[in-house]
Amino acid sequence: MRRKKPIHLLTGLLSALLLVMPQTGFAQLQAGVAQVDITPPIGGLMYGYSTRGTNVSEGVNDLLYARALVLDDGNTKLAIVTVDLGAITRENTTNVKAIVQERTEIEYILLAVSHTHSGPLAVPDFPSAANPWIREAERKIAGVIVEADRNRISARIGVGWGEVREGHNRRMIHTDGRVVMFWGNRDRIPTSPVDYQLGVIRVEGSDGTIATLVNFTCHPVVLGPENLLISADYPGAMMRMVEDEIGGQVMFLLGAAGDINPFWDKTPPDEGAFGQVEKMGRAIADEVRRVSRHIIDYEETYMLSVHTEVIPLASRWDSAHAEHNIQAEINTVLIGEDLALTTFPGEFFVEHGLVLKEQSPFKHTFFVGYCNDMLGYFPTIQSTTEGGYGATSATHVEVGAGERLVNRALINLLYQAGKISR
Repeated sequence: MRRKKPIHLLTGLLSALLLVMPQTGFAQLQAGVAQVDITPPIGGLMYGYSTRGTNVSEGVNDLLYARALVLDDGNTKLAIVTVDLGAITRENTTNVKAIVQERTEIEYILLAVSHTHSGPLAVPDFPSAANPWIREAERKIAGVIVEADRNRISARIGVGWGEVREGHNRRMIHTDGRVVMFWGNRDRIPTSPVDYQLGVIRVEGSDGTIATLVNFTCHPVVLGPENLLISADYPGAMMRMVEDEIGGQVMFLLGAAGDINPFWDKTPPDEGAFGQVEKMGRAIADEVRRVSRHIIDYEETYMLSVHTEVIPLASRWDSAHAEHNIQAEINTVLIGEDLALTTFPGEFFVEHGLVLKEQSPFKHTFFVGYCNDMLGYFPTIQSTTEGGYGATSATHVEVGAGERLVNRALINLLYQAGKISR
């Protein structure tokens, strides 16, 4: 990656932007990883499908993990954590941060869930009110961040891009402008808009791959409500395959997948659901391997710039009452001059991700949804006029919230890079 003038370092405080502080020079990057099993006990409610009713898990098909990557440029420490869960709340994030910040000097923590619909529903009284699984999971997630911090070694980063033609837009627009939900698409009928771009961030140490971060945009819902086995769905299969074949720790970052479903959506087990999980995982894993082999432009010295901002949003259905304001946290990360990560707290429609990547001036820009909180669906303004699931139901934020947060993230990145000033 070609160097230009030094970028600016912007550290973040919640609820407010800080002034851009000029910095000079780059530091040797350090990176550390660790992972931990967070699979819940069986017998608990499962996440994601209202049609499951009171059905509970009956077994485990594949384990659920929290995976942490800690980056340190000598001034700033950032933990990126991917978790095989359907959702994570602001309370969970706050609890994890409190534990980590007592034990480390890590300033910034990003907890991104895969959004698997075959994980647990985190209720406060399972398996018991005295010892709920979710509190144990928070402690494990915090612990794996601390462990990753201890494992730091000198590292370098490379980025590559590919394409995986998996998934479809589940909103079918009729000629009269109405929406009909198009959940499954086993015949692979072309739809739009979609985002088939696959982003790969490769973190290398002197002895080989430390971590591979994979960014893709499709709901992890190959497994349907009939499935009562705990599973990480297709991201779990993909991560297992890539780790087996190229080594290191593999982490999945879900994009703006609010309206994007797998072709084999909600597949019952007796129709080959787990085989389809493996098939989709294989398609993505093969492209990750191909892209990884062609990453040759690595950098070893970087400056990290991280900014966190919490933006109050009105409730779409009760916007007249201030007490119903929704606190939306966005994070923007610059790694060097060319790599930008943006994180958002919910299910953003695919157009949001496409717009952000198109408008970003940075060579490599990643949209990461489902991070640090779950505030439901963020439809586009246009989709709210068309209706459908996620646009007029299962959404709580004010109309235009998605566009507002994407624009804010772009502005913050520009401040961090010194491309605009106060």
